[in-house]
Amino acid sequence: MLEKIIYPECYCCKKVVKRIKFGLCEECLGSLTKVEFESRCKYCSFPLPSGSNICGRCFKEKREFDGGFFLFPYNDCGKALIHSIKFKDKIEYLKILESFNLQIHEFLQDKEIEVLTYVPSSIYHYLKRGYSVPREIGKILSSSLGIPLKKLVFTRKPFKKLLSSTKTASERRKIVKSFFRVRSKHQYKSLLLVDDVFTTGATVNRISKLLKREEIAEKVYFLTLAMVIDR
Repeated sequence: MLEKIIYPECYCCKKVVKRIKFGLCEECLGSLTKVEFESRCKYCSFPLPSGSNICGRCFKEKREFDGGFFLFPYNDCGKALIHSIKFKDKIEYLKILESFNLQIHEFLQDKEIEVLTYVPSSIYHYLKRGYSVPREIGKILSSSLGIPLKKLVFTRKPFKKLLSSTKTASERRKIVKSFFRVRSKHQYKSLLLVDDVFTTGATVNRISKLLKREEIAEKVYFLTLAMVIDR
């Protein structure tokens, strides 16, 4: 009992330990930052067996984005970390991005990204939390990469139905279809769209389509903290 008072509890495994970082014990943090996959989908970065280069979803559905990358899976420790950032106001845990600097630079090395932008939160959630997780991610990346961060994507409505309550990819597409709009006086050859979690890709795909249709960007890549890989 005394240990629980003196020492913190890991958000993931719930063990009481002497030291945690980003809300995770050393073992859980290691399992998150050192995860490796045999191969990844060339479009969405979904983990694949060795020798494969495109996932089933990207093979069946038209992808408007030109490629993407996620840092860790949205399960167990990844989910615990995201929830602590979004729902427990642990915004400082976004510094975990520094642990993935090498992977991020490797992904972007041949993309010639001119600008960063981010998926906007609904007005309701922004006012409720006081911050936007994708925007905060964008600010950190902008500083480390030396690439400007611009708000190119806007919301049409103050509210958006929680995508986590949807059951199918088609439901998610219907929700996001009328929620976003884009605006810019400039045109870019290549930009990076930032978000926190990639679930089905409906949000990233819709925004990528709008950015290209309005001739704001010729190529759109995305980067997210996590991806749902339990399909």
